[in-house]
Amino acid sequence: MASPSTDSPERALEWHEARAREVEHRVKNTLQLISSIVLLQGRRAGDEGARAALRAVQQRVAAVSVAHRHVGWEGDAEQVELAALVREIVGDLAGSAGREGVEIDLDLESVTIAGRQGVPVALLVSEAVGNALRHAYPPGRAGRVRVALRRIGRGFELSVADDGVGIASGAPPAGFGLTLAQLMAQQLRGRLTTDVAQPGVRLSVVVPMDSDAVRG
Repeated sequence: MASPSTDSPERALEWHEARAREVEHRVKNTLQLISSIVLLQGRRAGDEGARAALRAVQQRVAAVSVAHRHVGWEGDAEQVELAALVREIVGDLAGSAGREGVEIDLDLESVTIAGRQGVPVALLVSEAVGNALRHAYPPGRAGRVRVALRRIGRGFELSVADDGVGIASGAPPAGFGLTLAQLMAQQLRGRLTTDVAQPGVRLSVVVPMDSDAVRG
């Protein structure tokens, strides 16, 4: 894309916005390509452990791709409508898991966040919901996963709760998925908590905001 031929501030702003959209488009295409490669490699893997690991990588790449797809513009600022982002990721996970008897309830308030926060939130949702679908319900066990998003003061709380098998008494939550979720919460300057319910597990993150980035 050629640079603007005028020094007009308005034309310069339009050029920079168009350039940003062009870069975003290339990023989306690249992520889709990576996802397809990982998916293909997973199908060719002979070991079930390797296939499971590659499926997890593909799931995370897909979540990042969804986050980029939901970035919009208001003036010269990037933003993400969080409820729509969460709804798409949860729908994709439910479709790929194919768990009959496991229902997912969504209770999502309208929250708009800065564009740069979309990816860590997407990965948080992907890890929390994906973990519940993979581990909370053994074959033959039905249940319900509840995903909630609500505004709290100048921030928001995102929670994922299941009524599955839960965590053994005295055993701390562990696993790479939880580690990744904690890292994403830190990137958002949030606080991640995991509570053992009766039954099941509830994971929640509270993200404080110090600006008008969160709106309803």
